[in-house]
Amino acid sequence: MQAFRRLFPACLFLVPLVCAAQAAPHQPSPQTRVTIAQGALEGTQPVPGIYAYLGIPFAQPPVGDLRWKPPQPPQPWPGTRIAGNHGAPCPQLNEGWNKSDSQHWSEDCLHLDVWTSAGAHNLPVMVYIHGGSNLAGDGFTDGKPLVNHGVVLVTVEYRLDIFGWFRTPALDAESPHHASGDYGLLDQIAALRWVHDNIAKFGGDPARVMIFGQSAGAVDTGLLLASPLARGLFRAALEESGQVLGLMPTSTQGESETAWAPVAKSLGPTLAAQRSLSAAKVMAMAAEAPRPASVNWWGYRGASVDGWVLPEMPWRVYAEGKEAPVALVLGTNAREITPGGETLDQLRHVMAETLGYKSAAQLQALYNNSPDPLLGPPATRFATDHDFHCAVRLLAAWHASHGFPTWVYRFDRPDPGAASAEHTSELFYLFHSFFGKATPTAEDLQIANDLDQYWTSFANNAVPTGPAAWPRYQAAQFGPWLDFPKTGTDIHAHDTPFGGDACSIIDPSYPR
Repeated sequence: MQAFRRLFPACLFLVPLVCAAQAAPHQPSPQTRVTIAQGALEGTQPVPGIYAYLGIPFAQPPVGDLRWKPPQPPQPWPGTRIAGNHGAPCPQLNEGWNKSDSQHWSEDCLHLDVWTSAGAHNLPVMVYIHGGSNLAGDGFTDGKPLVNHGVVLVTVEYRLDIFGWFRTPALDAESPHHASGDYGLLDQIAALRWVHDNIAKFGGDPARVMIFGQSAGAVDTGLLLASPLARGLFRAALEESGQVLGLMPTSTQGESETAWAPVAKSLGPTLAAQRSLSAAKVMAMAAEAPRPASVNWWGYRGASVDGWVLPEMPWRVYAEGKEAPVALVLGTNAREITPGGETLDQLRHVMAETLGYKSAAQLQALYNNSPDPLLGPPATRFATDHDFHCAVRLLAAWHASHGFPTWVYRFDRPDPGAASAEHTSELFYLFHSFFGKATPTAEDLQIANDLDQYWTSFANNAVPTGPAAWPRYQAAQFGPWLDFPKTGTDIHAHDTPFGGDACSIIDPSYPR
């Protein structure tokens, strides 16, 4: 897998929908005032009938002695807090697509936004976890399109990069759980607890919470299903273009500590010294620290098995049916990854290293003998099949085989003006955020509305419903699955196995 990651670096595609430039939609309004355990809040009314409460702290600032510790309950505030602006994004380096976030971050970033409607009562709740490789990005988005379908939307900021995933023996020893490293997941769990305790004040039903995420946020959604600490905090989950099997693999304790050891050494000899450094200095030193030659581009500097948040490898949890027994939707886009600059020899080497020479030859013959204008050339198909299509097919089969309701989709519609549906394409439709794109057609807007209907109905009833019937996924058949078309508005189900013939060749490469 190392050569695979070098050829197709995930920093090229694991990016969230960029909405950071949005400002507070309107001035605070007294009619939006609510009171929660922390104190009074005054939100805004961006359009008549929709309320937004932005930048609500769900935990204490993870600074000073609280850096690299589980999130602590938020402190109350005096008077009325004006919830008219997003909180700051969490610390992150400039990855190219996140320039604004990389310039305006703060370590005091554990905030969430709530979007709801006037007079809301017992509405289903959708909690969105943003993507960005768990290295960058933010959850700032426009909640109006989803709220218009009768839900409450919550978007969450969580610690990223070294602040969210740093693991060392010293941190393990300090912890009463003898665990460290999964702070980003602990932030998400703390946000879900906040939702459970407070969302009724915003018209939401704490018994009908759906978590969903895209890319790294989808991976985190899958990890939350595998974490006993998140059990009972949601009843449905939806993963867009990410899952725990093929994308961003969870590391072992040894892999994680080996990868972070050079960083820990450069930061200083004690936790006190490491916590005394500025956040900017910490990020810079982490970026400059050497990585072990055997480690892929993630450097295993992400989620790790810690015995507490993640007691064992997530793939094993799913294979054995020990994940949260909730309704689950998983899906991918037609061309998640479009590599550039690779040669045919490089592709052959990567496929052979990943699958073995015999399987690689079979797969190459399949791609060359069955060209597909929708799914792309062989390099695109292999990268997308391995990290997305076939991983979704197998993980969905595991979840369904244990009797848990499961649905699978593929999104084929490109961004308006683009040639093919790639990573993040569905987000432009989900949030109706076509800024900077070609003008969406009436058919584009219809697909956007239909997509919102499927997602919000799943939050409402734990069953996705829309203009076309979406049958439940059957493990033995690797299907059926729902297709959002490249052109037109004919959303329909396919009875063919999801992922096609390539997956029977790729499946043995996944852990068992």
